[in-house]
Amino acid sequence: MVPSYSRTRGRRLMRASRTPALAAACALALTACQGAAMSGDDAPDRGGPVRIGVIVPLTGPTSQVGTALRNGLELAVKEVNSHQGVHGRPVEYVVVDDAGDPANSTQLARRLVRQDKVTMLFGTITGDTAEAVGRVADEAHVPFGTAILGDTEHCFAYQWGFGESTRQMLTPTVPGLIKKYGTDVALVGSDYNYPHFYAGVAKELVKKAGGTVVAEEYSPLGQTDWQPVIGRLKSAKPDTVLSMVVGADAVTFSKQAQQFGLLTPKLGFEGAPLDADFQPALGPLVAGRTHTVRWSDRLDDPESRGFVKDYRAAHDWKAPVPEVAGNAYFGVKFFLAAAAKAGSNDPKAVNRAIGHHLFSSPTRRDTGKGTRFLAANHVLQADMQEVTIGGDGAYNVTRNHPVVADTTPKKGCS
Repeated sequence: MVPSYSRTRGRRLMRASRTPALAAACALALTACQGAAMSGDDAPDRGGPVRIGVIVPLTGPTSQVGTALRNGLELAVKEVNSHQGVHGRPVEYVVVDDAGDPANSTQLARRLVRQDKVTMLFGTITGDTAEAVGRVADEAHVPFGTAILGDTEHCFAYQWGFGESTRQMLTPTVPGLIKKYGTDVALVGSDYNYPHFYAGVAKELVKKAGGTVVAEEYSPLGQTDWQPVIGRLKSAKPDTVLSMVVGADAVTFSKQAQQFGLLTPKLGFEGAPLDADFQPALGPLVAGRTHTVRWSDRLDDPESRGFVKDYRAAHDWKAPVPEVAGNAYFGVKFFLAAAAKAGSNDPKAVNRAIGHHLFSSPTRRDTGKGTRFLAANHVLQADMQEVTIGGDGAYNVTRNHPVVADTTPKKGCS
């Protein structure tokens, strides 16, 4: 049974879930303020407000990342509504908790489409939940956006990823790691579809850079004892570990990897545990390491500075602002700008507009050209940033990689 939820204007309404697996749901419709609308009065079809269905884990092992995604989205909607929304009407959104369970994701996505008549879907954290919602989005012909890093082998015609693709992350990273630390690379990940896909791309790029994969390990989400896995990794004597251990497990794995002698300063280390979400928990363990990201809270452009300021104020936030929050913020603004361009709340029209839209944002330093999706794979063609994690937790941008292209075609996009 899915949780009940209601919609209100100008405030959030929370109700208790009827089941632990679907623990929370909320809805919010922000009122419009003065300013320039995203679409003129000549829009052919106003058809009521644009409504976003937001599916995120607010409970479970990936709840920390899900909460950050929701927080970024909320600020984006607030910003758009402060400029008269879309078609002169305020944007509404409904947030539901899938607890990181693909069955919940499917059920909630269908309810948002059928009952709430959403114009678009946004959210999820893990690859299996993204794939579950992607299938519903394709069946219902409703666009679906994600903000997480990575992608999957399959492509959906109505799914668009605002996070960096696996190739965009690893293409500028793997050769540098092999050159600095050595040729032997170990892979470790949570045991669901995306970490396996990540490993496949990593193997290809490691081989191309002259390296060798010496170990490959996976454990289910919620793992608490990583010692056996760490022991096998350590026995392989890798020069670098690429980790796609996600959620709270990223912290547990990293701490135990240090405790049991795998993670030393001489070992290369890159992947999900270096994300800003986990820096407060890992601190000195990740300090000094480099990490490749789509967006950092240290980007020195007006939009990023404004978003970071608002995020810190809204949530009394002192730690690094999570990358997924930034991806969600700029991703939702892209979606809503495409809806304005479509001149309609019809999901099919909005989806067509997303595929052709050029959007100026900090995800491309040459903002005059804008970011766009590639039709062959629905990957956002945008910059990547190399950051160095400071002892103070700052994710300082040390190098910009202009438009790291990912042109690999995928089945199912059209």
